[in-house]
Amino acid sequence: MSGGLNVDDVFAPTGFHASPDAPRIVVIEDKVVNVKEAEGLEISSETEDGTVRAELRVLPGYEFEEPVHFCVGIPWERGVQRIITRIIVEEGASISLMSHCSFPRAEDVLHEMEAEIILHKDSSLKVTDVHYHGENGVRLRAVYDVDVGPGAEYDSSFKITRGRIGEMEWISRMRVDEGGVVRADAAMKAVDEDVVDVEEVVRLVGENARASLEFKAAAIDGAEVNVVGEISGEADGVRGHVECSEIIKGDGRVSSVPKLRVSHPGARLTHEAALGTIERKEVETLMARGLTEEEAVDLLVEAMLRG
Repeated sequence: MSGGLNVDDVFAPTGFHASPDAPRIVVIEDKVVNVKEAEGLEISSETEDGTVRAELRVLPGYEFEEPVHFCVGIPWERGVQRIITRIIVEEGASISLMSHCSFPRAEDVLHEMEAEIILHKDSSLKVTDVHYHGENGVRLRAVYDVDVGPGAEYDSSFKITRGRIGEMEWISRMRVDEGGVVRADAAMKAVDEDVVDVEEVVRLVGENARASLEFKAAAIDGAEVNVVGEISGEADGVRGHVECSEIIKGDGRVSSVPKLRVSHPGARLTHEAALGTIERKEVETLMARGLTEEEAVDLLVEAMLRG
């Protein structure tokens, strides 16, 4: 609790569940309300001119089995949240980060995030980023710059499938060195007047670097989702794949642009995309089992996003 605020309740819609001893940093609007470090994990923060600056550093060789929680949000109707964060995973270290972004009662909320992520040699970072923007949505702008060192692994999973999204602009730029690996996936459900623009760009600059980008999105009843997945193969033995699955319902609109660039003869990149409405046969199969057409479509949308 902080000033009568139950932090657990604020982030419950994102699936937040952590033991009292779990490492964490909790940011409510422009205030850091809770920080808990652990051996091998250093967390620092400060607030200046309404902007929260935070740094998480994992020391060399430390491996964390229990996730570290990064909770950011605004629990009231109006507010502005600006966060600049730096995450450094030193050589041979490994960590899993659960990022919870919650704005449960938002009516006029702006959330801006700038993140720099540095993975040193043979380190690994898994980020699970779950958002809940309430029933009205927020304005969200996020920019991530990720440097994946030799032999390092970066796993990123982004999910917003409940409530409204609002207006979201999401940019992630990743640079992968020799033997490094990037795996990134996103699942988004946009409804009504939601507008979503997502761009993920990967440069495979070291030999045998690999990248996989997967996008799943649904645009329902007037919503718009635009996705760009770009991989650049710039060294021998690099491999990359972009996969997009986007469906519409009602007046929804989707756009998927895979961009593959190769500047080395030993690089190989591929892509696969499927856009459009749900197959009528699948809907009829579920209707034959007693579901209404709307229930059948909703079930198929949820199954696609989960899958």
